[in-house]
Amino acid sequence: MYIIFVASLNENMKLAKKVEEQLKKEGKTSEIVNLVELNLPMYDSLKEEKDGIPKGILELISTMQEAKAYIFVSPEYNFSLPPVLVNFIAWVSRADEDFRKVFTLKAIQLAVHAGGGGTDVSAAMRNQFTRLGALVMPREIIATYQKPIEDGSLKRILEQFIHLSENYTKI
Repeated sequence: MYIIFVASLNENMKLAKKVEEQLKKEGKTSEIVNLVELNLPMYDSLKEEKDGIPKGILELISTMQEAKAYIFVSPEYNFSLPPVLVNFIAWVSRADEDFRKVFTLKAIQLAVHAGGGGTDVSAAMRNQFTRLGALVMPREIIATYQKPIEDGSLKRILEQFIHLSENYTKI
């Protein structure tokens, strides 16, 4: 199973659904996780001390451990990551002393729908996930208002992603 994490509700959700459809055509199952709808509290160490780790994060980590690979679909906010994605990673990092186990050697495909092309957010995500131990695909799925992702390009990128995730990463 592949998890598609989406860090916004509009165009990136449409892109996530397009990715999900293509995965289905490739015979793969996937689940979309809308990070906005998780409604996580903003991470703060005092909040964690007082209330603990949100139950939703603990459940999601269990699902992440079982997933074959992840796809992160994100907008670009002010040339960087959206707060909801940063907050999600912060909570995941606090849920377990060995939190990197949900990222180590996991294949990750980056996907972006952004007005400005998304190169900055792609670089930020690549840096973040690589440092967490993931195997980030070299090509991103990029869409803009002026240039949506072409079906043929999406198919080729996901075929390569599936090949990597099923042949070169840990189970």
